[in-house]
Amino acid sequence: MVSKRWISVFISVIAVAQALICEKHDILKNYRVGQFDTLISTTRDTPPSKTIEKWWLNVCEEHTVESPEGCEKSDMLCGLTEITLPSKDAITTQIINFNKDIGFNVEEAESALILSLKSAKWGSNMIDAKLEFQCNDNMKEDEMVSQTWADKTIQLTLKGPSGCLKSKDDDKKKGDDEEKKPAKKSGGTSWFTWLFLYALLFTLIYLMVVSFLSTRGGSFQDFRAEFIQRSTQFFTSLPEFCREVMSKILGRNTTQRGGYSAV
Repeated sequence: MVSKRWISVFISVIAVAQALICEKHDILKNYRVGQFDTLISTTRDTPPSKTIEKWWLNVCEEHTVESPEGCEKSDMLCGLTEITLPSKDAITTQIINFNKDIGFNVEEAESALILSLKSAKWGSNMIDAKLEFQCNDNMKEDEMVSQTWADKTIQLTLKGPSGCLKSKDDDKKKGDDEEKKPAKKSGGTSWFTWLFLYALLFTLIYLMVVSFLSTRGGSFQDFRAEFIQRSTQFFTSLPEFCREVMSKILGRNTTQRGGYSAV
């Protein structure tokens, strides 16, 4: 029997695949989180060195941007820790990746949008993250309010536009952008070309079958001669056949009709 744990993991994976596109998520589509990516950096004095901690967030799959050096393009959340010494290049000592393959959950609190990331692999450990987006419409980008790491759970609280609900102006702008997009040109083969190819294929099959039945018991040379003869007759008579069909369709008859006319 499949254990409950594996069933939960399977359900989480399905939820991820559906929730990565924020515009199609029941909750995230109402927020501006899909319009931004955030790179936050803090520096601490750790004599004789300086420790630089960076957090990069890009929650929504449709918001495509270049990831910072050290992070993966598929990361929803990425943490970097660098150490710098005087007159020396920075050394990266820690990288934490929460990519889009892990499970996550979205909640709406009274004053924040909460995104929980589940079970990111970090060496031999599995860690979680809890992101809290607080709304501030007056800010142009998100800023970190607090950061804690306890019991294998990273908690980041951010304040800025990502945690704000979309306005009617945002929806109108999106609609205008969609209208401005050039119409896609249809590519590939037209239906008429496919119809012609199928007709040609069936004609060749028909000629081969008839030629085979006519020369059954004979040699391959007999079959080839019969096939060439029938094919030649068919294709030479094809123009006349097409003209007759077109005249029928257009309501014209090229043949002179005799007889008497009623007065």
